Amino acid sequence: MSDVRVRPAPQPDELWLSRPPYQLIARVVEVGQADGKGDAAVTYVLYDETGVPLEHVEGAPLDDSWYFAFQPLTKRCG
Repeated sequence: MSDVRVRPAPQPDELWLSRPPYQLIARVVEVGQADGKGDAAVTYVLYDETGVPLEHVEGAPLDDSWYFAFQPLTKRCG
C-alpha cells in the first residue's frame, strides 16, 4: 500500500492558522504557479491574533514548509 498523503489545498479567501507556538492567521489571496516548472505558490496576508495585518507574502512555495507552518482553520460551534 502506498503512503499517499492527501493535503487540502488552500483556496482564495480561506483562513489558515499557524501551528504552535505562534498564534497567527493567514488569509489566502491567491494560489498559482511559482515558476515555470509547474510548482504551486501561495500568496497570503499574515495577521496577528488581534487581526492586525503583519505582512503580505507573495508567491511562497506551496510545499512541505507551508503545511508545517499552517493548518486549515475550521469553524466550530458550541
